[in-house]
Order: sequence, then C-alpha cells, then structure tokens
Amino acid sequence: MDKAKLGITRFFSGYLRNFHKMLLANLLFAVPLLAFWAIFHFINTLTGLHLAFISFAPIIFVFPFFAGITLFTRDVVLERENVPVVKLFFKGLKENFLYFLIHGVLLYLAIFFCYSSITLYWRMAQTNGIFYFAFGVAVLISIAVLFIFYNVPVMTVTFDLSLKNIYKNCALMAFGELKNNFFATIGLFLLFIVGATVFLAAPTAPMKLIVIAAFSVILIPSTASYIMNFYVYKDMETVISNGEVKSDELKRKMEDKRNEIKKQEEEEKLDFSALDLDERKDGEEYLYFNGKMIKRKVLIEMKKNGENADE
Repeated sequence: MDKAKLGITRFFSGYLRNFHKMLLANLLFAVPLLAFWAIFHFINTLTGLHLAFISFAPIIFVFPFFAGITLFTRDVVLERENVPVVKLFFKGLKENFLYFLIHGVLLYLAIFFCYSSITLYWRMAQTNGIFYFAFGVAVLISIAVLFIFYNVPVMTVTFDLSLKNIYKNCALMAFGELKNNFFATIGLFLLFIVGATVFLAAPTAPMKLIVIAAFSVILIPSTASYIMNFYVYKDMETVISNGEVKSDELKRKMEDKRNEIKKQEEEEKLDFSALDLDERKDGEEYLYFNGKMIKRKVLIEMKKNGENADE
C-alpha cells in the first residue's frame, strides 16, 4: 500500500472513529459562536451599517474557544485512545486563552485586509487592467496568511513558544511545507464543496439558512481543525525539535568559544615576576618584556592596572 492510500485510510479511520466526539466538540464551540455572531449581527442590523468589519468581528472573541477544538483534534490526529472531549476543550481554552485572543485579533485584521484588498483591486481591475497585478499580489498574500494560520493554532497548544517564535516558525512552515499546506487546502476545499452542494440543494431560503447553521454548528469547526492538524502537525514536531536542537548546539558552541577565549586570556596574562620593577630606579630605562622594549615606569603602571582589574 503506497503512502497516499495509507494516509487517506488513516485520515478517514481516525475521523470516523471519533465522529461522535467531533459532534460534541462542535456543540461546545457552537455556544460562543452563535452568541457572538448574534451580538454582532444585531449591531449591524440595528445600526443599519451592514459593514464587513463588524461581520468579521466575532472571530476575535470566538477564536479562544477554537483552542479547545484544536487540542482535541490534535490528540485525535495522534491516534490517542479515549480522547476526553470536554476535558481537552476547556483545558485548551483555559491554558491558551490570551494567545488565542491575540491570534483572533491578528486573524481578524488579516481577513479584513485581504478581503478589502481583493475586492477593491478586482473592482478597479475591471476599468484598468494594471490593477490585475495588485489583485494577484493580494491573492498571494491571502494564501500566505491562510497557510500561516493552518499552523498557528496547533503550534500554540502544543509548544511552549513566545508569540514571536510561533509566527516566525509558522511563516517558515507556510513556505517550507508547501505540500502539506496544499493537501490541507484541498481537504478544506472539499469540505466547502460538500457544504455548498447541500446548501444549493436546499429548496427554500429558510432551508438554506438551516443548512448553514447545521454545518456551522455540527460539522465544520472540528472537521476543519482535524483536516489542518492531520496535514501540518506530522512534520511540525520534527521542525520545532530540530530547531531546538540547532539552538542548543549553537548555545553550546558559543559557550565553548567563550571558554576558549577565557582560557586564552588566562594564558596570556602578563607575568611581571621576572622583571626588576623597583619604582626607585630610573623609570625611563627600557626593559625587554613580552617581545618588546618598554620603559620601566610603563611596565610598573601596567602591573598596577592588571592588579586593579583582578580585584
């Protein structure tokens, strides 16, 4: 059996075996999701603004709860037995709340920027073809952001890293692990196709709303998280571990270098014991020391400075 078939078999095996737990994780996530969506939908409707930046705002407040989904699906990907859904969900939420809140803010800004840029340059390109270039750049930036955020959640819940190192490593993996990110994108696209097919098959507008709500509450969050973690996590542990090994090696080499320099300094300490440094004698007299002819008064001063430095 080739690796592709083995991977697909493992993917569906893990997903179907834990499907009932996926549903429970989605229901836990659905409570804050629907609550914050309702709040900001009400704000948009009440003000009559219907602005995109208000519609995207729930991402900020919901993302900390995604930490629970991520921790759970990561353990499913690792094929651990008897994965406790509720325990892992609230553990992920509690231990990663602040970081995921910051991730939510950054993701919100990124989505709003990418959405605004793509729609703006597409409209402008309809009247001036030169803006197709700007549109293409905006699309590429959006893809890079997408790939980075495939890695951000699972890296945050798994490794004890600073925000700077999380985003640095995720940016490196976004480009260094293109194959895994590509497969994750295909998986998410197929999930979208399934949802869109059922949505379009719904005969009436109310039914379409029910389909959207059902997929959002029952299927999408944990399935999307499982897809991302399945493809990006398998090499993440190796990348981070190798990075830590390289860091340790660098620290060791730097420490060895410091010790070598210190040893050389100790070996090169000036030995004045063989010299006649009587301060009562002529200070202008030259004495041979360390390969040079140096005045006695200069050598006396050098010795005093060396003794003061040691103290």
